Amino acid sequence: MKKNDLRKNIGVLLFVFILMFAGLILYLGYVDIVYGERWYATPYNPRIQELKTNVASGDILDRTGKKLAYSDNGKRRYANDKSVRTAVAHIVGDEYGFSNGAQVLFARYLYGSGLDNIGRITQLLSGDGIKGSDVRLTIDSALCAAAADAIGGSGGAVVVMNYKTGEILASTSSPSFDPSNMKKFKEGGGTSELVNRAFCGLYPPGSTFKLITAAALIENGKKDFTAECTGSVEIDSQRISCTGEHGKIGLEEALAHSCNVYFARAASEIGAGALKAEAEKFLFNKQFLFGDLRPAKSVFETAGNAPDEARAAIGQHHDLVTPLHACMIAACIANGGVMMEPKLLLSVSGDTGEVFRFAPTVLAKPMSDTGELKRIMLSVVRSGTGTAAAIKGYKVAGKTGTAQVQNSDGSISNDAWFVGFIDDAKHPIAVAVVMEKSGSGGSKAAPAAQKVLKKALALGY
Repeated sequence: MKKNDLRKNIGVLLFVFILMFAGLILYLGYVDIVYGERWYATPYNPRIQELKTNVASGDILDRTGKKLAYSDNGKRRYANDKSVRTAVAHIVGDEYGFSNGAQVLFARYLYGSGLDNIGRITQLLSGDGIKGSDVRLTIDSALCAAAADAIGGSGGAVVVMNYKTGEILASTSSPSFDPSNMKKFKEGGGTSELVNRAFCGLYPPGSTFKLITAAALIENGKKDFTAECTGSVEIDSQRISCTGEHGKIGLEEALAHSCNVYFARAASEIGAGALKAEAEKFLFNKQFLFGDLRPAKSVFETAGNAPDEARAAIGQHHDLVTPLHACMIAACIANGGVMMEPKLLLSVSGDTGEVFRFAPTVLAKPMSDTGELKRIMLSVVRSGTGTAAAIKGYKVAGKTGTAQVQNSDGSISNDAWFVGFIDDAKHPIAVAVVMEKSGSGGSKAAPAAQKVLKKALALGY
């Protein structure tokens, strides 16, 4: 090989290595920005463990200033009222990091990592040692307790959001745990109680998914589609039953009375690709990377055969959604097609004042206009399956759902769903309720949602 050729090859290799190195630097920068908070906010981070031994954890408060977790003579304490403690347990978390709550997610603030130099010097000069910053959450603990009471002993979850800002006003998960007594979990028991069903529970959405199918009809110019309901429909020799015989039916009446036949027929009218595209516009199949919380990914799949596509259009087949995402969808419809990012962190304050303040963030814009869908959801509560959610003097919109789930013994139970909102700019409240193995959405989840919405209104939201 000639000397010039050798130099040329070395130059090419050097250029390639420089490109690879630059790519690696850019990639590391990207993952640090995207995942850095997640890596930091883990109970296994040795930096956090070190801080815990040297720093008194800051307080966790609700939006009204009520202390939900605080340090007292080196011990972690929680709200005195047990109903409040258990209602907010999954949001606040525990000091051991068994549950992925605020004590893990916002550890960098609570243990002083976010303090500036002036704050550290001020605390050291005081002689009282270093104390982390106080974290104020967007939730109202009184509303969380009311939500837990509304679903009673049922497994499930409730999420309440301000649909204009994305602030999570309430979130509760059942069954729950008491963070002041974690002995059972330290001994390796009761892990299912630690799961935050509001954010990580994946449930078949049942008829609440018909909102997505309805949106697909509207967005694809097919809102005038009609179908004949005789109580059931056969699609490729597979029967899909309905709750009644609705006769010739259009979109508004079909959504109001949750007609399975109509929406099963709508699946073929829309087409599997268009329905999946609409679901993904509402962020199904998307891994959320929120800074404030860690929700699971909701799932929508089409199987390529007509019966499964019909079942998917009515919220069965392999459809799965978290209560948080269900609330986000209702909030998006209420907000004119703009989906706000859900927020849990309201503010952070240290000795030198406020170091963080919440700001609303637009997450997606699945629809340009939700007026038609909003109007139909109002009729669901006014005269359809959601009448138990109605509140005198307020325009409540919603959708019920009754999702079939198979038990371990092969029998079938029904999860009860309600998603909806108050159509009032002065009270921008959206809600999602799921109650496991409780019955129908209209008879169980809708009245529970009404109780939660009434409490939210009474609290001034």
